[in-house]
Amino acid sequence: MSIHDLIARRAGATAASPAPEQLPQALLDSRLDRARMLKPRVSFVVTSYNYEAYIVECLRSVTRQTYENWECIVVDDVSTDATAERVREFVESPEAAGRFRLIERSENGGQMEAFRDGLAVATGSFVCMLDADDVLLEDFLEAHMRAHLSVATVAFTSSNQYQINGAGEIIGGQHMDHQAKGHYRHVRKTSFQTGFWIWATSSSMVFRRSTVELILPRDGTTFRICADYYIAHFCHLIGDSLLVPTIHGCYRRHGGNNFGSNPVLGNINSVGNLDKHPPHDLFRWTMINHVLSNYDVFYPIFMGKGLVQFLLRLAKPGELPALVAAHPRVFPRSLGHYLWLAAKQWWAKRATPVSEKFKIIPAPAATPEKGE
Repeated sequence: MSIHDLIARRAGATAASPAPEQLPQALLDSRLDRARMLKPRVSFVVTSYNYEAYIVECLRSVTRQTYENWECIVVDDVSTDATAERVREFVESPEAAGRFRLIERSENGGQMEAFRDGLAVATGSFVCMLDADDVLLEDFLEAHMRAHLSVATVAFTSSNQYQINGAGEIIGGQHMDHQAKGHYRHVRKTSFQTGFWIWATSSSMVFRRSTVELILPRDGTTFRICADYYIAHFCHLIGDSLLVPTIHGCYRRHGGNNFGSNPVLGNINSVGNLDKHPPHDLFRWTMINHVLSNYDVFYPIFMGKGLVQFLLRLAKPGELPALVAAHPRVFPRSLGHYLWLAAKQWWAKRATPVSEKFKIIPAPAATPEKGE
């Protein structure tokens, strides 16, 4: 239990305790305007390969955002159709208002490399990895930035989504993977020995750029598809995530998706063919190797014991003998000590109730309480 949890528990120990002071919404706090503080910029990175049929509609949904401080970078991954031409026409049109940029890759590299190219030129403090066939609703950014700045400080947020087909018809009133269940939920205290997915798609997410830059592989490892599985899980393990219960976008199921190509069949959550999904252990070991090979970057964040505890959320007990032997700088004590830590951490995870792992957070106030 962290000191923050301990304080919260003790503060709520008696029924007579007064309600905590509610923080104002940063986006509605007029004091920040008078102090000339800026709303953070969000960079959309749209990765696209052969999506000429959908990409202009996707980009138009970006232009309708009520939250105004954004930019959009489109990365075409050597499409063989007219995608790049459609994007170029849109970028040069009055509708784009000079806020879009097209990057054309010289060779096809897949989802992660396209996203990396867009991130390299992005200027935002937050970033959205937007799929070129999806559509955002006009309040997408407003809802996410309100969540980031007024609900919980996390590595990324994920909102719910309608599901649509290739013709733009609504075929699902929610994304079945998304586990908000009507509440803002601060997701924390998870491990990654086995796979899970509790968010909607990458187009439902807004990340802290600093966290994404921290976790991107630097050794040449890449993921042509399902890069969001790596990015979302690693960012979540670093800094938690927040489920936003409301719907602010549309996930398109058109049969040609890289992974989610199955149709909506009813009450069966079969998004895509798992044989096409890279194996879970490949993601897990990419994360472990990234932390170990960038020890000097991760050590100041977690410090010694904290870094070991973080790695124990990734490594399995049977893998510890080889890790301890190969990395004495990270694991300076005996193997028995780390096996004991792993057992202790496993028990703590088992003893932590679901209500703490998926902690309900109150929604932000509808109106500002400060500065008026």
